Amino acid sequence: MRPLLTLFMASLLFLGGCDKSANANSDRYNPSKLKELTNLQTLAKQSREQNLPIMLTVGAEWCEFCHQLREEVLDPMALGGDYDGHYMFMRYLSIDDHTPIPGVDGSPIIKNKLAYRLNADLTPTMVFIDGHGNEVADKIIGIANIELYTTLIHKRLNQAYQKMNNPLRIDAFPTPAN
Repeated sequence: MRPLLTLFMASLLFLGGCDKSANANSDRYNPSKLKELTNLQTLAKQSREQNLPIMLTVGAEWCEFCHQLREEVLDPMALGGDYDGHYMFMRYLSIDDHTPIPGVDGSPIIKNKLAYRLNADLTPTMVFIDGHGNEVADKIIGIANIELYTTLIHKRLNQAYQKMNNPLRIDAFPTPAN
């Protein structure tokens, strides 16, 4: 019975990421290349002007899967400079942060409340919204396969473009850098 319970718990963590009550190691993480969300109103305005989706990565300091996602997928995407402002706007939204920021309409919203409003209560969760704060693609919850994560992001971006009536498309299978 015990091995079955262990397998079940491992499966939940593997498929769902870290839940709010997880108690992972909280080593202070190296600064990420992914920008923190500090002003959703300004970002939403840019999103509307360029008709690009906003990809919010909801995470937490204590979530080991969040660190893995940032290190292996999001930091390289942000570092290259090819995505942010060209295919989407990429920001990190920490549920640990209780700082109020300007929301889409300019009214202050506390970051962790924004995450819960977006139904992102498991970490990591990736949410795709338009410049009005509407969800325009399916969420990506947890990490099932880190090697295919960029492909999932690209598929969600194409879903967002279609919903936003944006003719832009991105190859679902990114080519590795040479």
